[in-house]
Amino acid sequence: MSDRIGYRVAHWRTLAGMTQQQLADRLGVTRPYIGMIENGQRAVTKRTLLIGLAQALGVSTNDLTGQPRPPRTRDDLAIWSAVPLLRGALDDDPDDTAPVDVDSLAARVDEAMRARMMCDYPLLARLLPEVVADTRRLAEADDDRAPALFVRAAVTAALTIKPFGHVDLAARLAERAELAATLADDPACTSAAAFTAAQVALASGTVGGQQRSLTTAAQAAARAVTLDWQVMLHLHAALSAASLHRPALVADHYEAAQEAAAQRPADPWRMEATPANVGVWRVSIAVENGEPERAPEYAGRVNPHDLRTPQRQARLHLDTARGHFAAADHDNTVRSLLAADGIAPSEVRTRSTVREIVGQMVRDTRGGGSTALLELARRVGVDPADPDGDPGV
Repeated sequence: MSDRIGYRVAHWRTLAGMTQQQLADRLGVTRPYIGMIENGQRAVTKRTLLIGLAQALGVSTNDLTGQPRPPRTRDDLAIWSAVPLLRGALDDDPDDTAPVDVDSLAARVDEAMRARMMCDYPLLARLLPEVVADTRRLAEADDDRAPALFVRAAVTAALTIKPFGHVDLAARLAERAELAATLADDPACTSAAAFTAAQVALASGTVGGQQRSLTTAAQAAARAVTLDWQVMLHLHAALSAASLHRPALVADHYEAAQEAAAQRPADPWRMEATPANVGVWRVSIAVENGEPERAPEYAGRVNPHDLRTPQRQARLHLDTARGHFAAADHDNTVRSLLAADGIAPSEVRTRSTVREIVGQMVRDTRGGGSTALLELARRVGVDPADPDGDPGV
């Protein structure tokens, strides 16, 4: 099957015995608009459009994006291989023959948290199944330190695998984190588990998930004790509100996040609860909020040197690229995506939005385009000679 979302829309529409006009009526758009999506003349880059198409067709957003995708890179393969091990870490009977060194386990959990923000996926793939299994085993031994360690391990694992399309497993990890947080004498664990649940709900690709994401994050933000989680929960609530086109709530939550971040909270969960990262989220929110053309403007207010980790640096360039693309500025779209790819390739190459954008730009140039665009296409797996083709494994 083609790697293009529009091709999958046509595929599922045909299977459903639905005409383009019927799909357009369900979505509240025109038939020519659906035709442009299916024919590769309009990329599907906005979450609300993707969710609307999936809901109208009665399929999941993953059915339209083709995630999780077979691995194409070393990082992809690392996460792909870790997923069944993570399922086993949650489900299999724990090996209780070897004692758990709690101090060593805590250090490994922190190492995994750091590796996620550094986008070190081979290290994450090695650490995550071990720390999830060992923190679970510690919990079943009734060690009072276990619940908080398990929350950290499960949150890190869920946030790692979610962008790769393994949303079902991320949801299970989030649920287990929420259960463990009720046993941990640590309000930050409750906030972290709620943040993860909200992230997974937004990634579920349903309108109900969007609303659940907003409700979960907003309620947790109101209860959050520590400043770092106040920042992160308000930011996620703002993003969720933007996806639901609720600008007043966007403004309220974003302002609350700014105020908390201005107090320079500690960052024991390695989430970058900083003013600079608040600025990165503002770029993401602009894309969701129906003002993507302002994303480059907001990005220009962020000093990249104030961002501590590759994960955040790459995200700034990614969402800036989405803004440039919405403004039909293809040259700067390519520059921003190449900048993101140079920082954290797997943050770029795993995203269906990037493939949609690059494929659209290649189609618009009829397989030509600048040397930079052709290089970008090669990196993300789009064939300039056949941008609608499936690059396979």
